[in-house]
Amino acid sequence: MPVSVSGLAYTYGTGALAREVLKDVSLTAEDGEITIITGPSGSGKTTLLTILGALRSFERGQVSVHGSELGQTDRKGLVEARQRIGFIFQRHNLLKSLSVYENVESGLHLLPESDPEMNRIRAQAMLKAVGLGTRGNDFPSTMSGGEQQRVAVARALVRMPDVIIADEPTAALDAESGLLVVTLIRDLARKLGCVVIMATHDERSFFAADRRLHMENGRLRRLDT
Repeated sequence: MPVSVSGLAYTYGTGALAREVLKDVSLTAEDGEITIITGPSGSGKTTLLTILGALRSFERGQVSVHGSELGQTDRKGLVEARQRIGFIFQRHNLLKSLSVYENVESGLHLLPESDPEMNRIRAQAMLKAVGLGTRGNDFPSTMSGGEQQRVAVARALVRMPDVIIADEPTAALDAESGLLVVTLIRDLARKLGCVVIMATHDERSFFAADRRLHMENGRLRRLDT
């Protein structure tokens, strides 16, 4: 199973201030499959995504991402796991001082096979795939919010990840731009055969889901799609 979570628990704080954010969370996700997680703010969605992205340690349970048991992996192993994961967040987090090409290429710099010439070729191909093939030399400040988020999608996917973690990727976008971004994530992820796990409040994104889950008070349950 490409992504598998079993009995996951996570607590913020200690002693009297301790608050259990994740409670016995379990889920599975297959290659090419889009899982959408809904739930109110503070329910634990982002905490779960950061654990799946190998960005946060956890106390109890098992988390496996493409063969890596994250709870049993050392620091070097976690870095290697992150190299196989693409991240898309609510804010695109593009570097304003870099061109669009350079922003997309930044997703490749830490890969062992990183090469300047090949990085540019891969960036060109991915920008074309998200409909921005002629904008590589532009800077983020010249682009709309939707275009910048499409650059962020290209940056996440250019490394050909095994898993895409998306946290509220359409929250700052208008309806048309949000639909385009989610459609791009869905189509490109299926083409690449990678897992997508997306947290969102945006009902306009639900059409892309193969599976919908709902987080409430730290517990996860499946919804009918």
